[in-house]
Amino acid sequence: MNNTYDYSVSRPGYFKQLAVKELLFLHYLCPQIDPYLYHYQTHFNQVCFTLDVGTIFQPGSDTWHKSENNSIFACKAAWKRAPDSGTMEILSFYFPDNFLQQFYKEHRRHFPVMHLPGPPGNRVIEININEITLGFFYSIMPYFSPQALPLSNLLELKFRELLFIILSNPANIGLLAYVNSMDDQHKPPLQDIMDAHFNFNLSLADFARIAQRSLATFKRDFTEMYHTTPGKWLAQKRLEYAKLLLNSSKKNVHEVAYDSGFENATHFSRVFKEKFGLAPLQFRKQNTAMNA
Repeated sequence: MNNTYDYSVSRPGYFKQLAVKELLFLHYLCPQIDPYLYHYQTHFNQVCFTLDVGTIFQPGSDTWHKSENNSIFACKAAWKRAPDSGTMEILSFYFPDNFLQQFYKEHRRHFPVMHLPGPPGNRVIEININEITLGFFYSIMPYFSPQALPLSNLLELKFRELLFIILSNPANIGLLAYVNSMDDQHKPPLQDIMDAHFNFNLSLADFARIAQRSLATFKRDFTEMYHTTPGKWLAQKRLEYAKLLLNSSKKNVHEVAYDSGFENATHFSRVFKEKFGLAPLQFRKQNTAMNA
């Protein structure tokens, strides 16, 4: 599964990008593809802004219906292209938790933090676009020209400017509540990470990066919480979810395997039969007959 941050940074000539430290501005065109060939993930947060053409992303269990001049904050997560996704042109701004937390501590007094609601439960938060925000996004475009490359300190200031513009907008109180909840949070809750991502074909190293832990710490914290290994828990969780899809949807075996986080349909069919004693299609037929 592609990590969009790593993939982009390793291809500086392929994507228009500006980077300083771990911060990354990215301008890219993404073609229409077969969504069942592509899952994505990143261990950084993103602010995404659609320049042109609508599409749909599904980060975790959330969905982002994009249109022109539409923006979201996406928590570090895995997601997939929805089946009816089209092409898109997008600006994406990547930054780690520690940058966001440090920025918020420095500027908290300037934001409307009194009587904040609880943080949103979803991992995609819509960003209200006002004239100032819209002007900022389009003002970034000239910087991608080779003749206008900004200095590193200016680029970091542009990241701070973007966050300040968004969080000072009273209409973005949901995002402000989320950032406020991160203020004293050393690491994101492991259960939230696992519940949102078990049905993605991520490696344990990928899970650890999204959870902001080393691989060894991730395994230790996981065992303490679930009293089993990550591999065993993921296999059980994915198989139970696949069984639910076979019973409640009309998706074919390939789609069920994809949506449940298995590497491919052949592997899924084998482990499903080992667990439940029937191949996926046989299981569906048997349950359909019983329900009838």
